[in-house]
Amino acid sequence: MYVLSPEGGWDTPEGRSVWCGLMAYGEKTAGTRAGIGGYEFEFVREFDKDCVAVISFLEGRRGNDVVKAYGRQGPVVVSGFGEDLGLREGKGVLPYAFALDLPRGCVGSALGRYVKAYRKGERFAPLADPLDIYMRPAVNGFIYELPGDIAPFWVQAGISLDAAFREIRAGGVDGIASFLNASDTQYLWVKCKNLGLTLLSSLPLWAISPSLEGILVADQGWAVDNDPLLRDVTLEVFDAVRVRPECPGMAARAFAVASWLGNALKLVDKVSGLREGMEKAASFSLGSQTLLPDPVTHRTRGRKVAVLKLINGNFVPLCEFRLNPDSALEVRL
Repeated sequence: MYVLSPEGGWDTPEGRSVWCGLMAYGEKTAGTRAGIGGYEFEFVREFDKDCVAVISFLEGRRGNDVVKAYGRQGPVVVSGFGEDLGLREGKGVLPYAFALDLPRGCVGSALGRYVKAYRKGERFAPLADPLDIYMRPAVNGFIYELPGDIAPFWVQAGISLDAAFREIRAGGVDGIASFLNASDTQYLWVKCKNLGLTLLSSLPLWAISPSLEGILVADQGWAVDNDPLLRDVTLEVFDAVRVRPECPGMAARAFAVASWLGNALKLVDKVSGLREGMEKAASFSLGSQTLLPDPVTHRTRGRKVAVLKLINGNFVPLCEFRLNPDSALEVRL
């Protein structure tokens, strides 16, 4: 198994933690009489002709380049992340590409479910840029959860954000769902704060300023990194390799991806059938989450997505939803 390190390389807390998680899984399978389906796992950092799968912890453009390079003709490539990766091509999915995360649109779905479950009777107006391909899936997810409520207001070139806000406010809303960039979201936060409106945002956690008190966001990574069962993962890794992972969430992701591949190998007679095995593999664990591969999207079902509120500079969880992947929520690159 050829493994691509996270950004920054192997000699980082993230890189070392990923390697610990993989080594722990290797040690676990080596302790069985026949390995996994008669195979023994070997993780390598250089690609060669004997590699039957690629495990990638790269994100963004580099992560997408890896998916495109291997996803069409193989070998199997699995991302330990995948939220912003484009696994879709045309009307189908890249046959050899798989990802642990839900697609980008899950953020909008979680925010929509939050409004539907906990803010009944309140109206939230979505603001979005129609040209932003990364935010569009999140808009789709939000609207899907709240059909027939308020149509999204598309903030296009030449339309001032102030004018858009006044028009939406005139319609009588209780809050704004921002699918805009960080600077526009900060502007909306000031407006909402002055008028006592709730602001939801689809931005990733790292893009939210600690000063935006009260803003609500959704994130699937938070549910992994703050999983109470990560302590069990840490102990399992330590028992196997005598090293405590510096980033337990990264070790858990690595162990989960290796488990997915291992479960797939149990189903096939030959390594050449690994792609089909990945679609039909048994469930596996990511911390406290039990995940099942989805054969249509090549992602995982049952992922937790947390809705969080920024309070005194810290994100505080309000609720969690278990979501399944949907092709309509994919980033189309």
